[in-house]
This record gives sequence, structure tokens and C-alpha cells, in this order.
Amino acid sequence: MAYCDECGNYDQAYPHQLSIDGSYQPDLYYYWDYPLEEDYDWRAARPQHDCLCEICFDILNEEGKIKWKECASSQTVQ
Repeated sequence: MAYCDECGNYDQAYPHQLSIDGSYQPDLYYYWDYPLEEDYDWRAARPQHDCLCEICFDILNEEGKIKWKECASSQTVQ
């Protein structure tokens, strides 16, 4: 189960869960920042968020609030 900590979108509810805030969005991609090691970091902008739906992720990215790690392949060798 993925649950966006920003807006409440989710992809499925747990069977024992009676209700959930937000909107059922099974087709969205959900980004995780912890405990996985990813190429992006939103902790400066949203320190308490572990999961974001693609909508909220894109908004933060457009606002410049997501830091991207440099890939080894993007570095030029001289």
C-alpha cells in the first residue's frame, strides 16, 4: 500500500481499514524517500513525508524543492 503523505492519495487500503482520508488513485506512481536510497531527496521541503504520489512529487520538483543526486554517468571525464 502506498499513501501520499502530502495529499492523501493512495493505491489500496488495508483489508482491516475502515476508512482512509484522501482519494483512491491506483494508477498513480508513488515515490518513496525512506528507507530506500533514491536519486532524489525532498527532506528539506517535507521532512516528515516518506511517500509522495506523482502529482505531489511533480509539484515539489517544479518548485525546485526536490534535490537530485548526480549520477556517475552524468559526470564528464576529462
